[in-house]
Amino acid sequence: MKLFTAIILSLVLFSSITSATPNSQFVFDFGVIRHNDVGEPVAFEKTTQIPIVNGVETTLYGLVVTSAGDEQFNLNSVHVVPVQNKNGELQKVMGKTMVIRKRGAIFMRTDFDDLPGDYQMEVYIDNELHHTISYQLSDISLAKR
Repeated sequence: MKLFTAIILSLVLFSSITSATPNSQFVFDFGVIRHNDVGEPVAFEKTTQIPIVNGVETTLYGLVVTSAGDEQFNLNSVHVVPVQNKNGELQKVMGKTMVIRKRGAIFMRTDFDDLPGDYQMEVYIDNELHHTISYQLSDISLAKR
């Protein structure tokens, strides 16, 4: 019985190690692009609180994915928005697949008509879900930095 328990425990540990391995090959940074007074992008600020309006403009925000290796990979996303479809489920919007080497990004710009609320971005690498980011769009305007 102890041997059986040890084998089961080993399998559980091995499966948790193998499921953690794909994510350890990639770094996921999510946030907003900050602009200077003349509108040039000058910084990337990690945050999950995204203002719909940043100063007097809409906000550029998104995800930067960096691979630990130099291999090519496919990057795709599915965006879950706080709008219900006919079945009462949250609406999903599929992004376009990109072929990436080392570092890639998925950026979006808010629109003045965007609904404040909870959003999600499902990140797929080589058609496998690797990471889900939960973030909030807020109608609070932040001053430009």
